[in-house]
Amino acid sequence: MTKRITFAERYQSVLVPVIFEPWARELIRRARPQSGEHILDLACGTGVVTREIAKQVPEPGRLSAADHSPDMLYVARSLARKAGPEVEWVEADAAVLPFADNSFDLAICQQALQFFPDKLGALRELLRVLKPGGRAVFCVQREMAVNPMLQAQAAALEAHVGAEAAAAVHAICSLPDSSELRDLFEAAGFRGIELESVSLELEHPDAAAFAAGAMGGMHTGDKLAGLPDGAIDRAVQAFLTGLDDYLEARSLRFPHVSNVVVATA
Repeated sequence: MTKRITFAERYQSVLVPVIFEPWARELIRRARPQSGEHILDLACGTGVVTREIAKQVPEPGRLSAADHSPDMLYVARSLARKAGPEVEWVEADAAVLPFADNSFDLAICQQALQFFPDKLGALRELLRVLKPGGRAVFCVQREMAVNPMLQAQAAALEAHVGAEAAAAVHAICSLPDSSELRDLFEAAGFRGIELESVSLELEHPDAAAFAAGAMGGMHTGDKLAGLPDGAIDRAVQAFLTGLDDYLEARSLRFPHVSNVVVATA
């Protein structure tokens, strides 16, 4: 019997190396984690930020990672066992964190704030668990107009699957406004808020493989799964065609633009 590949496994195999590893390195560069610091990977997904910190920081203090998805945490734990870092993996809602007050020196959260149902509540909860003077570093996707990969994917899904599937991609860009972001952090009680629009050049050596994996590895994968093979192929090809300006022979190189927030508790 063939083992069913979960969304979390597809996400890890296709999207993490291309998108989330580069962003993890960028956020860690800005966060400057130090040996001995207690660090939280908030909405950790499959744990890429935690694994990168374990590679870069010689002697981190306690590493904790929280996510609401048991499937994501299952993959994260499996990869961490192979990589070796000692991590406290916790299934939790970002607005109800199971940590004591003043627990962490640093929290990093990539591409998740826009999905939190209670954004202000989650930021206030994060402030509670950060030590005074602790740092929070976030990246949040900017609008679709400056993110051609997401624009092409949404258009392909709209045309070949339907509006509901396309809406799953639009949700990734649902908090693009820098003023709204700043207001959220200020309302939560953060200080010294720095906000910058950052563009990373992301790449994959096989554009067709990335297109197939990305269409099946985001929130849209389950929606594609019910289509006949021919319809899936047409949707993937439409996505690839939408990225024509970013193709270099077989490879793909595209900008990925987010707002990066650095704030102090």
